[in-house]
Amino acid sequence: MVNVAVINYGQLNDYAAMLPEHVSGLHVFSHHPLAATAGFAHYEHVPDCEFVPYAELRLRELARDRLFDHVVTDNEYDLERVARLRSHLGVPGQTPDSALSFRDKVVMKEVAGKRVRTPRFAGLGTFADLLDFVDDVGYPVVVKPRKQGGSRDITVLRDAGELTAFSRRHWRDDLMAEEFVDGEVHHVDAVLADGFRFVSCSRYLRSCLGVFSGQNNGSLQLHPGDPVAVELTAFLDECLAAFDTPAVSAYHLEVFRTARGELLLCEIASRVGGARIPALTRATYGLDLLPTWLRLSTGLPVADPPRGAPDRLRGAVAIVPPGRAVRAPGRPPFAWVTEYEVNTALAAGAVAQNSTSHLCWAMVEGRDTAEVEARLWETEAWLTANLVADAP
Repeated sequence: MVNVAVINYGQLNDYAAMLPEHVSGLHVFSHHPLAATAGFAHYEHVPDCEFVPYAELRLRELARDRLFDHVVTDNEYDLERVARLRSHLGVPGQTPDSALSFRDKVVMKEVAGKRVRTPRFAGLGTFADLLDFVDDVGYPVVVKPRKQGGSRDITVLRDAGELTAFSRRHWRDDLMAEEFVDGEVHHVDAVLADGFRFVSCSRYLRSCLGVFSGQNNGSLQLHPGDPVAVELTAFLDECLAAFDTPAVSAYHLEVFRTARGELLLCEIASRVGGARIPALTRATYGLDLLPTWLRLSTGLPVADPPRGAPDRLRGAVAIVPPGRAVRAPGRPPFAWVTEYEVNTALAAGAVAQNSTSHLCWAMVEGRDTAEVEARLWETEAWLTANLVADAP
């Protein structure tokens, strides 16, 4: 029997469906309760699992009586933890140093900068370090945590007044500063292994930071033959050449593209893309990112990656919580809206907490990127105009 240790985050993940060959050897510790756990060797729901070390302790204890063959996670915030477990248990896969280089954005840019361009950046030990960086680089400056995701806790300082306001906040010791890059933001999503290669390139509709000022977000796929997609794919390969990479991994790369066509690394994570990216990938390419990554990571076969270019492309737009009591409308009345979902768990009057916060989202399809983009704007306009005000 193959024993697989899993630290899980996703509320809807079905490991019995994704890894049926390993069900009797699954040892799952989950941040959220999971529905399909029958037949697992071990299962525990651990509230706040990604914040407490209990799962790491219990898996080390369980390893005294059994040999673990694989240790995996679906959660970016657990990548370093499972890497430590692999190292302790002698299990192959991503190492602690590799995991750190994809999690700590200062280390990430120090490593990646050996092969690709990055914005100017600096780790911040004290507020004086920020002042020195502003003096060197000028405004605007981006200040963000080194290991956070989803655009959480990011601040853009555009002038001395905003710097003064920032100086009145509680200082934290996990920050970095980065020069602001004006341009498009693209994302590249990949699963790579010996004998397996899948890469998809997309462009965000707006900056991910826009949700905090009330802008909706989303992205649209590029045709694999698009010259920008070809450049982005080459950028991914060049970037990864700087890192210590495991034999099997997934990547979510974000890249700035300036008005002059220059590409600069925003960040790269060694996990599958989140939010609507898996749904878009599944609809266009017939490939499930997470199951593919997990099956390859645990030695199981997968279907060959899709060959050739897709005949349709897709994009998605999400309406962010507007901070007032409204409900999402019904499904948009367009034949090219192929999926529509309302976030029923959202509290009334909620505001955006991160770049994935949404009231509802819609997927559209089209013959090419231009048609998809036009349909996304039309869908966004319809959804925004048809929000339903709740009675006070």
